[in-house]
Amino acid sequence: MIDVESKRFQALKNRYKAVTGQILPMEMIPLSESYETLEQHVEACEKAGKDLLPEIYGWDFSGNIFY
Repeated sequence: MIDVESKRFQALKNRYKAVTGQILPMEMIPLSESYETLEQHVEACEKAGKDLLPEIYGWDFSGNIFY
């Protein structure tokens, strides 16, 4: 489980926001996810220059309206 109050997580959250302009959606990340795996996913986003988490985790936003 990831400690969202740790300095390590705060740095990861800032890296994700620098790439995507969004906050890291922890409510969409499985509770069993390790910090190391999440860090690898954020690194993939950085390399791609875009948000890859929807593809990585298989999030389906079709038909949803966001406000």
